[in-house]
Order: sequence, then C-alpha cells, then structure tokens
Amino acid sequence: KQEFKHPSGSKYYSVTVGPDGLLYCIDGEGVIILNRQGRVIRSFAVDKAANLALSRTGNIIISGYRNRYISIYTPTGELVRQITKEHGQLCGPIGLAVNKEGHIFVGERRGNCVSVFTEEGTFLYSFGHRGKAEGEFNDPARIHITPDDLVYVTDTGND
Repeated sequence: KQEFKHPSGSKYYSVTVGPDGLLYCIDGEGVIILNRQGRVIRSFAVDKAANLALSRTGNIIISGYRNRYISIYTPTGELVRQITKEHGQLCGPIGLAVNKEGHIFVGERRGNCVSVFTEEGTFLYSFGHRGKAEGEFNDPARIHITPDDLVYVTDTGND
C-alpha cells in the first residue's frame, strides 16, 4: 500500500495511472505527475481543472465544468487543443473517459447527458437527458469505460 500526499497538503480531485506507471493527478489548479515512489516528476497549471483522462496517444485530457470546454495537453503541459461548445454540447463538462477507439466521453453536469468526441474535437453523438428514469441523468459527474467498452456513469443527482 502506498499513500500519496499532495506536496502542499491540498487534495487531489482526480487521479489515473498511465501506461507508463506514472500517477496523473488533478488538484483543482493543475496537473501533477508522480512516479511510483510518490515524487513529483512534473506539474503544470490548468485553470479550474476538475477531472482528467489519458488519451490513447498519451495526451492528458482535462475537464473544468466552469470553463465549458475540454483541454488536451501533451504530457509536458503544452496545450494541443480545446474542444469547445462549438464542437458539441459541453454544458458543464466534468466526467471524462476514453474508450478503446480513443473517443472521449464527457459527462455534462448542466446538460445532463454524456457527449462523445474524437480526440481531434469532432462531436460524434450524445446520450441521456434530464430525468430520473433509466437512461436519464441528473448530474453525470464520473464515467468509467471497461476494456470491452461498457460505459458506467455515476449520476450523483439521482438515487
């Protein structure tokens, strides 16, 4: 068991382990990348970061629901592109996951749906809408995709 503490004592909002074995973390102000011993390898600032995922190409995908866009960075922190509202819905983007085809799934808190994009920013489709029945959402905040492409959505506003 290894416990990783934030260098400043702050909290991590989102973490994922990359194929390189490094731990990628969001702390609300940026990305912090740690090695297996918990030492900071590198970090970079990101405005209002809420969640992260890694693309198949090794880029870091960041959501910040107050920003209304998704940002894609290289592992060294260079901005590659932003997927904006013009590319699709993006009404309160927070949940993020990437499937085996490299498609980016975005849970939209205020849109109450999940939108799907290519890494290049092309909007593909969305599913769900506001409600309490099956297939409906009320704050789809987290997404997980299994290796066989089953999509799980944590819908924090519904029981």
